[in-house]
Amino acid sequence: MRALLVFATVFLSAILAGALLAYPVYEFFASSGALPFRKVVSRTTQLSGLLFSLLYFCYYRGLSLQGLGLRFERGHICLLQGLAAGFAVVALIAANLVLLGVHDLNESRLFSFSALSQLLLTALLTGLLVGIVEELMFRGALLGGLSRQTNQAVALALVSLVYAAVHYLKFRDLPADAAIHWYTGITMLPAALFQFADPARYDAMLTLFFLGLLLGLIRLYTGNLLLCIGLHAGVVSGEKLVQHVADFMPYSPHAHLVNRFDPFIGNLASVWLLAVSVVFYFACRAKKV
Repeated sequence: MRALLVFATVFLSAILAGALLAYPVYEFFASSGALPFRKVVSRTTQLSGLLFSLLYFCYYRGLSLQGLGLRFERGHICLLQGLAAGFAVVALIAANLVLLGVHDLNESRLFSFSALSQLLLTALLTGLLVGIVEELMFRGALLGGLSRQTNQAVALALVSLVYAAVHYLKFRDLPADAAIHWYTGITMLPAALFQFADPARYDAMLTLFFLGLLLGLIRLYTGNLLLCIGLHAGVVSGEKLVQHVADFMPYSPHAHLVNRFDPFIGNLASVWLLAVSVVFYFACRAKKV
């Protein structure tokens, strides 16, 4: 129980610290006017989450790259293996969506090789950045620290739940004439939970939970965070490619298999991610026997 309370305290403290940090960061960049306050709060919360998670890990295990799962010997091979696995998972889900008529391939985009190559490069860079930050935070620090303090299954489920939940913490724009104070980020937090009140989001949250479960299993059974980073990057970049070359068919009889806000993730993606997680788990258990 103490371990879970400490974990919850770290998580809530990270959100509060990020909300408080937003004001000085916003004031520092105010002259350029580059970012609205909503985006500043979002970025500082992400940064605070990463810093607090690393401090949490450091407190329980001591901060080391190897402890986090960053093993650079043959690291590029692991990264590429994870990337290929991420693309394979996305391809599997996308193929099902096309066969079921939920997605329809747009041939003009599919065979526009120059546009696709540019999109692929951008998607890969975005995927790698997201993968590095989120895997360091969730599977590296939080799962690495919590799994030492409690049952691994509990740690895996809780970190996967937090991973899914934070993707739906969305800060809304302030009114144009709103005054911004040091506490404004704090006052925005209750409204940032608005997506949790919408049942139409729950299937997407479930997909992210199962993705977090798969990534967590990889971290626990291989000890290699680079595999997680690669797979995460492959999923993110692969989904961006699918969104570009495939059109959602809202009147398909199987349209309920995807989320209406993000018509790639949803019930079908959840089933496949759960299936891949189960296969991976039993394959790893069989190797240990």
